[in-house]
Amino acid sequence: MSDALLAVGEDGVQPRRRRYSREFKRQVVEQSLQPGVSAAQVARAHELNGNLLHTWRWHYRSGLLGPVGHQGVALIPVALSTTSATERAPVTAKQCLSIQCGELVITLPSDVDPSTLKTVLAALRT
Repeated sequence: MSDALLAVGEDGVQPRRRRYSREFKRQVVEQSLQPGVSAAQVARAHELNGNLLHTWRWHYRSGLLGPVGHQGVALIPVALSTTSATERAPVTAKQCLSIQCGELVITLPSDVDPSTLKTVLAALRT
């Protein structure tokens, strides 16, 4: 490899590669997975390359950084059911997504737009 391609410090010595503990990686990844948090901002705050954080996130989701944490994750019961598309046309059945939150039941078509579903689920969290 050419000497021009090696990063060399002012003292003429090549800097050592930084090493991060598994706990640090998990902490940074979990911080980046919080709602409304930008992974790029988290990477910059910890002086990390965004691609490195992306790799850590992949490792985290794959279980390579230990058991996946579910702090702050709220599960909403969801049931798929077959229901008529309209009450007047019981012959036409369509898959629907029913979301139940206490007494409230929301029924959406199974092919609901992901952004619409995200908006509905966000509204249920509050």
